[in-house]
Amino acid sequence: MKLYRSMLIQKTVAIVLALAAFSCSAISAHAQTLTASVDRTTIGEDETLNLSLRYNGSSNTRGQPDFANLSNQFEILNQSQSNRMNSYNGRIESYTEWQMILAPRTTGSLLIPAFEFQGARSNPIKVTVSDAQPVAPGNVKEVFIETSIDKDAAYVQEQVILRYKFYYSVNIDELAKEDLAFDNVLVEPLEETRYGKTINGKPFQVVEFGYALFPQASSVLEIPEQTWNARISRSPRRSVFDFNGGRYELKRLKTAAKTINIKEKPASFPAGATWLPSSALTLAESWASDPSKFKVGEPITRTLNLQANGLISSQLPEINTEARDPRLKVYPDQPKLNDKLDVDGAIAQRVETSAVVVNEGGEIGVPGVRIPWWNTVTDKLEYAEIPDRKFWVAAGEKSKQQPVVPTPPAVAEQNDTRQPSAPTTASNGDSGAHSWLYLLVALLILTNGVSILLWLRAAKQRTTSVTSKDNQRAGADSEKSLFNTLKNSCEQGNEAEIRRLALAWAQAFWGKPAITSLSDIARKGDCALQTECLALDASLFRNDDASEFDPAAFYRAVEQVRDSYRVNKSHTTGDELAPLYHS
Repeated sequence: MKLYRSMLIQKTVAIVLALAAFSCSAISAHAQTLTASVDRTTIGEDETLNLSLRYNGSSNTRGQPDFANLSNQFEILNQSQSNRMNSYNGRIESYTEWQMILAPRTTGSLLIPAFEFQGARSNPIKVTVSDAQPVAPGNVKEVFIETSIDKDAAYVQEQVILRYKFYYSVNIDELAKEDLAFDNVLVEPLEETRYGKTINGKPFQVVEFGYALFPQASSVLEIPEQTWNARISRSPRRSVFDFNGGRYELKRLKTAAKTINIKEKPASFPAGATWLPSSALTLAESWASDPSKFKVGEPITRTLNLQANGLISSQLPEINTEARDPRLKVYPDQPKLNDKLDVDGAIAQRVETSAVVVNEGGEIGVPGVRIPWWNTVTDKLEYAEIPDRKFWVAAGEKSKQQPVVPTPPAVAEQNDTRQPSAPTTASNGDSGAHSWLYLLVALLILTNGVSILLWLRAAKQRTTSVTSKDNQRAGADSEKSLFNTLKNSCEQGNEAEIRRLALAWAQAFWGKPAITSLSDIARKGDCALQTECLALDASLFRNDDASEFDPAAFYRAVEQVRDSYRVNKSHTTGDELAPLYHS
């Protein structure tokens, strides 16, 4: 009996161990599975699909499959990894999952290859990609892009306006677009504009991105097709930073390619002159006081203002000229260059001032200015001109001479009869005394004139130095005032006003007027500022009240970057701020 019980126990243990081994084997086999799946197998060329790759195994899995072969036919727009552990009816299941958003690189029959990981292998998946379907009349897509240029042909260095209009009628969390760059083309971003538009009775919001292009060589300028990615929110009550949470769709959009014929400078344009292709150019002259009241040794400031539409200030020539009259001296100051970039394009300005001094009285000629330019509207050569001027200049008080009264002839004869030698000696001595007196007066006038000129130049240098220091203090005060105003706006929570003030502050803080968008600010800041700029941009895109933007957090991020730059500046010897990040 005892032997029978012993044998029964041994069999039971053997069965339990066998079942346990079988279970462990089954679990192990299950843990080593690698499964691939997609949300769609038929898509359009301008659409994306979601790929999910799941490995059932340890939650501490490290590494990932090799996705190199996948990128041959698909572009990986986003990739994330998550490790999870679930319990079902007391059974614990752990797995690692990779999720990707893919965009096809071409049309036709594409293949998502099989992947291998930790000895497991996934199944390949076939995806059919068709041509992008045109929008039928009356059936406008919820997001789309319009591409336009203001001219099909232009001269070398002439401004060409390129515009991208992004239309959307749904909530957009993020818009990612490619950088615009060309060979031998200067690119200046224009002011970004936003507005609403109704198309076929459907309301749209429009964001307009403009660029001023200045081709530097005559050729055919090809503006290539670009790919933009718009992330559409399908779940309004979720955080814009939770990329893996909620419902969303990533829409892949393409801009239209454009071709522009760039022509050479016309042969009729004057040789040696600066080439100025412009739609409008003006040249103006002004004086600090009436030049008809010139006086010897007293300077008058002359200002010449050159302004051109469709050019930048670096293209404008020098406009001050040397005086042709030796009695006229011109002392030029440093020119002031200004550029304005608005929605209509570039406007360049060059302002030159000079002190004009007359050394001698009489009729003085002030030289004029004649600048050739090419009118791109009429396609003709024109001249911006200030004519020569002539003024009568009065002598200074110290240069006025007393007239010499001649001796009457009868008196001279009488003196000669009475005392032949004495009058002659007296006359010569008086004439010599007057000559020495006149020479002394002339020397004093010359000495005083030189002293006045030296004093004026020293005063001008002191004024320039003080003005420079005042400008530096004014710039610092302006930046500080804008920062405080931005702080008040963040406390009030007006998002549009926060964006406007943030751009104004950034331009003053970094001294770069080319900062025209929140993306420009984000590139110059740290991770926290980049995150807050993204949140503000996303909030401005929304049409509902489901905003995750925190004005207080935005202000703290700006304050942190500002303090970091100020600390770096205190450790540098130059005047420029030492950048924390390269843009």
